[in-house]
Amino acid sequence: MDLQQILDTATTGNVACLIFEPIQGVGGFAIPPDGFYGEMSKVLSNYGTLLISDEVQTGWGRTGEHFWGYQAHGITPDMLTFAKGVGNGITLAGVVARSEIMENVTALNFSTFGGNPLSAAAGLATFREVKGKDMQGNALDMGKRLKSGLEKIVSTTSWIGDLRGRGLMVALEIVGTDSSSGNTEPYPERAAEFLEACKDHGLLLGKGGAYGNVIRITPMLNATASEIDQGIEAISAAIKSIGKS
Repeated sequence: MDLQQILDTATTGNVACLIFEPIQGVGGFAIPPDGFYGEMSKVLSNYGTLLISDEVQTGWGRTGEHFWGYQAHGITPDMLTFAKGVGNGITLAGVVARSEIMENVTALNFSTFGGNPLSAAAGLATFREVKGKDMQGNALDMGKRLKSGLEKIVSTTSWIGDLRGRGLMVALEIVGTDSSSGNTEPYPERAAEFLEACKDHGLLLGKGGAYGNVIRITPMLNATASEIDQGIEAISAAIKSIGKS
């Protein structure tokens, strides 16, 4: 497989770790098939390579199907990292790892996201809300509602090449204006135009992807059906204001 070739040709065979996002965030919400990292771990286990799951964007139930993104791959990583969502706006981040790893980290370190009583209290309150109100289940339901509501207008808009996502991680990939005939060239200029059109209709979205042509839609985990529908209306209006072709 390609991974084995990389290990054989581009490394000394002494690889410290693989750091992966279960779903790429800034990379444009690229979603590998379930079990992908599980297969990679089978190869890496022969080298004693650690697996580190970056759950900054996929953690805390955002994908709907799992509480942590790595759970879609049939593995338990040696370490996982998380931030942002756990503090609900308060600066907080964390690392969880096997005890034998953490006990061997003896260097003094500092972090702007380091622990303090206020952040810890905010993190605990956030965790209780997420679990107590089943926001993972809400992410699954509202994500399905969002994608379903966008499917019709997306399918008839030639410059939207893909609608993808899991839970409340949904993306629109903006491509060349003739995507229906197979042109899937990135179209970052149209993506920027679309982003501004959404803003004009009262909706703030993100942008990402290697070419800056992927619109990222990430509502809050407790988004209601009414709020999702308002977002769908704003996106649809923005598309219509630009034109479908």
